[in-house]
Amino acid sequence: MVKNGAGQFYNAQFNFNNIPGWVVSEGYMMKMDGADELTITGEAVPWNTAIALDAGWQIASYYPRQGIDAILALSGVVDVLLIAKDVRGRFYSPAFNFSNMGEMVPGQGYLLKMDEAAEFVYTVEDQLASQSSPFLRPTILPVHPNTGENMSLLLHSDIAEGEVGVYTNDVLVGSGVILYGMCGVAVWGDDPTTPEVDGAINSDVLEISIFDGVELRAAELENIQGETKYLTNGFYVGRVLKISTLPLEFGIVDAYPNPFNSSTNITYNLPEATQVEIALFDLAGRQIVHLMSNNKHAGQHTLTIDGNALSSGVYLMQLQANSEVSKRKLILLK
Repeated sequence: MVKNGAGQFYNAQFNFNNIPGWVVSEGYMMKMDGADELTITGEAVPWNTAIALDAGWQIASYYPRQGIDAILALSGVVDVLLIAKDVRGRFYSPAFNFSNMGEMVPGQGYLLKMDEAAEFVYTVEDQLASQSSPFLRPTILPVHPNTGENMSLLLHSDIAEGEVGVYTNDVLVGSGVILYGMCGVAVWGDDPTTPEVDGAINSDVLEISIFDGVELRAAELENIQGETKYLTNGFYVGRVLKISTLPLEFGIVDAYPNPFNSSTNITYNLPEATQVEIALFDLAGRQIVHLMSNNKHAGQHTLTIDGNALSSGVYLMQLQANSEVSKRKLILLK
C-alpha cells in the first residue's frame, strides 16, 4: 500500500487509487510485503527549492543529495516546527532541544508537524554546534518492529545509562537507550492492516520500566507534557522521579508476533539468577520441543522460536524456574 500525507492511498491488490498524482515536494508512506528497490527517473530537484508547508502534519521530501544532521537541515523552520519524525520513529523536538534522528537521508520523506504554515528551504551549511544525539539500538531489551504507526516519548533521567522499555498490558511496544540523561523512544501502535494486535491501541496506558544492567524495574514519572497513554503521532515528555525497588515479576512477558508463520520472539522475566527450562507442548500436554535448559541471570531475556520444523497449530510454551511456572499460548500458521 502507498499513502500520502492526506491519507489518500493506492492499493495494488484491489486495483484502487485515489492519490491524485505524484507531488515532488511530498513524501509517501509505503508498506512492502518484502524488500525491494524503487528507481525513480527524471530531473533532480535542486536542493534549495522552497517547500510550502501547511500547519499540522505532512510528509515532506528531502531534497539535498547528501546526509545532513536534522537539527541543521531543519534550522530554517525551527521557530514553527513542533516535531519531525523519520520512518523508524526517531524524532526531533526543537522545544525540548532533543533529536535522535541523526542525518536526514536522500530519497526519504519525513513527517513534519508545523505550528503554522511556512515556506521552507533546507539548510546545508551553517556553524550550528548542536547535533543529534547518536541513535543507539537496545542490546538487552527487544526492539519492536515498525508497524507504520507510532507516538514519540521523551524521558529525562538522572540515570547515567540504561535501557527503557515501554509496555501496554505487559506487552513491549517500544524500547530505547538512555544517553546523556535523555532517551527518545518510538512507541509503536497497532497495524490496522493485520489481523493480530501488534502494538498499542489509542488510550492504552503506557508503563515505563528501566533496565539498569541487572534488573528491569518500574519507573515513576513526572509528566512534563502529555499523558502516559498511547496516541498515534502523540508526543509525551516525562522525567524519571524514581525507580521501584520491587524485583521483576517472574514469567513470560510477550510473544511477538503471535500468531506467527516462521519464528516468534519470546520475552520473559527472571527476578533472580536461576536454572531455566523452556519447552513447547501440544494442547494434550505432550512435550513437542525442549527449547532450553540453562542457567540465566536475573533480568529480562529474549528467546527466538523457529517454527520451520513445526506443523501449523496451537502450542503452549512453558517457562519453568525452580517451582514457578509460566505459560503462553502460541499459534503457528503456515
